[in-house]
Amino acid sequence: MHRTSNPIVIALLRSPLHWPLSRSVLLITVRGRRTGRPYTLPVVYAKIGSTILIVPGDPEHKTWWRNLREPATVELLLRGREVTGVGRAIRAQDDLTTVADAMRDYLAAFPPSAAQRGLTVVEHEVIDDETTLRAAVANDVIVRVDLDAD
Repeated sequence: MHRTSNPIVIALLRSPLHWPLSRSVLLITVRGRRTGRPYTLPVVYAKIGSTILIVPGDPEHKTWWRNLREPATVELLLRGREVTGVGRAIRAQDDLTTVADAMRDYLAAFPPSAAQRGLTVVEHEVIDDETTLRAAVANDVIVRVDLDAD
């Protein structure tokens, strides 16, 4: 059984009318570590070169990202195209430097998300100092997907 969340958003992203939403939302399909079952869900993303950054909201209560604690292949529906890549979830409590660096790029792409964390973005750049940034993202998880070459 293929498990999904939010069927309306998923249907829209799979339709020819995906373009307004697909600039900031993609579909990610992750396989369960133990079961191998696919789970598909819409997530907000930032694309930096050939890397996709995803920040699971409320990560303590979400489970999908836990299937990526070790690098694993994921399938994405990115701007109407099916692509694959290797995804890895990194918790700030395990590697704060990596998460803070990735979050700087992600938050620059989504200033409202920065504001929710008490951070400031000016002209697509987080202007807060490193200590403030690290404190603001200390409980976050970032999923990094390195896209396969076309």
